[in-house]
Amino acid sequence: MLSLLGAALGFGTSVIPSIIQIFTQKQADAQELKMLEAKGKYAAQLSSLKLDELDAKADISETEGIYASMRAANAKSGFAAALSGSVRPVITYLFVAFFLVVKITTMMYAMNNGADFRDAVNEIWSDDTNLLFTSIISFWFGSRQFAKMRKNAK
Repeated sequence: MLSLLGAALGFGTSVIPSIIQIFTQKQADAQELKMLEAKGKYAAQLSSLKLDELDAKADISETEGIYASMRAANAKSGFAAALSGSVRPVITYLFVAFFLVVKITTMMYAMNNGADFRDAVNEIWSDDTNLLFTSIISFWFGSRQFAKMRKNAK
């Protein structure tokens, strides 16, 4: 009986290191997998930051190019530079003036035909007018902010 117990004990003790090695290897593999996942997340974040940096550099480069072109144009001809720089504001002022003329004329016409002030205002300032006005103001004053928000949303 002792020999049978001794044989079983000898066999059992020879198997234990193999079992321990299997568990140790399993833990090492799990640790390696976690490390690879962490490295992958780090690489993804790093590439995202690099893309953001490249976008910022491109924006800076574009702005510098625009200013360099404007400086070169200003150096060549003062009148041409002034004319070139005034195109967008002058067109904006003309459209605003046209808008005001149309709205004021419409309001005067409505009031001359018996509408009171409140009804005339409701007639000239519709939802479409509000949408147009909001779009223009947003374009002129919010374009850079919206670009930053879109970039941060990525």
